[in-house]
Amino acid sequence: MKSTRLSFHSRTRAFTLVEMLIVVTIISMLAALTMGGYTFAMRSSKRRLTTGTFEAIKLALERYNTEFGEYPQPSGSNQLVQFPPGLATYDTSGAACLYQALTGDGFDQIKGVTGTSSAGGGSGGASDGKVEGIAEVKNKMFVEIPQTIFTRKGSTYILIDGFGHPFQYIKAASSTVATGANNAPNTPTPTTINTTYDLWSYSEDEMNTTKQSINALTDPTLSVKWIKNW
Repeated sequence: MKSTRLSFHSRTRAFTLVEMLIVVTIISMLAALTMGGYTFAMRSSKRRLTTGTFEAIKLALERYNTEFGEYPQPSGSNQLVQFPPGLATYDTSGAACLYQALTGDGFDQIKGVTGTSSAGGGSGGASDGKVEGIAEVKNKMFVEIPQTIFTRKGSTYILIDGFGHPFQYIKAASSTVATGANNAPNTPTPTTINTTYDLWSYSEDEMNTTKQSINALTDPTLSVKWIKNW
């Protein structure tokens, strides 16, 4: 009888372990599906926010062009900064120019703008995070600027997409900026795809963040994930 009871209890314990393994497997599968769905939903939400901000920037740039007769041009280039989560490197020069040109906060990131006749800001034309005062509203193209679309990186304020990364912006080069032989205008090497400006967000792409818009002409696969104006 003792032998029979031991055998019965042994079979019961074995069945319980199998059952637990099945339950754990099902829970793991459900967790994986839930996390996958959550990741997809978060990515979609960030892309929607990016698209909305993207369209607002385009409208504001057209207002700027109407007001001043040209699109703003970044004062510098290749201002490379690392951003989380993967610490990929991004150029913030275009995003800094956009912030100042469309909010009126500062002017040192906009090429050709000097003094307070076009914009205000802190010392030396740097942005101070405020858009108050007469000097700072002359080129204020955004009626409102929510905290979610700009941030401060170091001492510079920049416009960011839904992923927390800087928007990319390059103004097209003029075809008459230089004169060659026989006073013929030189044709500069193109730096943009559009004849006005290129604007884009790398979106969830953290592999090609040092690539420029012009690189997408020779390799269109680079910009598959980007949100762009070409």
